[in-house]
Amino acid sequence: MTQSAGVRPRGAGRAQLHETALRLFARDGVEGTSLQAIADEMGVTKAAVYYHYRSKDELVLGVLAPLFTSLDAILDRAAGHRARSARLDEFLVGMVDLIVDNHSRFSVLVGDPYVNRLMENHHDLIGWWNRIVDEIIGSRPDPITPTALIIFLSGMTAPLTTPPTTGLDADTQRAQLVECGRRILAIRRRSA
Repeated sequence: MTQSAGVRPRGAGRAQLHETALRLFARDGVEGTSLQAIADEMGVTKAAVYYHYRSKDELVLGVLAPLFTSLDAILDRAAGHRARSARLDEFLVGMVDLIVDNHSRFSVLVGDPYVNRLMENHHDLIGWWNRIVDEIIGSRPDPITPTALIIFLSGMTAPLTTPPTTGLDADTQRAQLVECGRRILAIRRRSA
């Protein structure tokens, strides 16, 4: 069945809701963004927002859901390598790609106190970190690697919002972040 002109595809309302919410979350913080503000920005009623989500918490989790799906896929790919350095490099490259491609979504995830409280109740972040340690770093890592990884992951979004790197194209940002990560984590470059 073909779609007629002017008819929005199924799910377009939810996608627009996510886009609008994310823009307002990035601008005003999650705490400072009401469902009414999102509805007003979209030009719809608050009931239209409630059609998709019963609460603000559900909306935030819906906006961030693609990140968690991608994070799991990155971990799966990285865990498939035999050598520790290859696992770390695969994880690093995957995270850089994720953050460059989804910068605003990722910065909401890591930088907003409301989201941090929400994640404590709705996502097993400790389990996710334990999976990184067990499957990527290795069950008996040197004492520096986990700390280096935390430093790199925590600081990865800053270069995308701070001059002079904000003016760089995505490929250059990606290359610079990967190289910095490899240096911080002392990963030897993989052979092409």
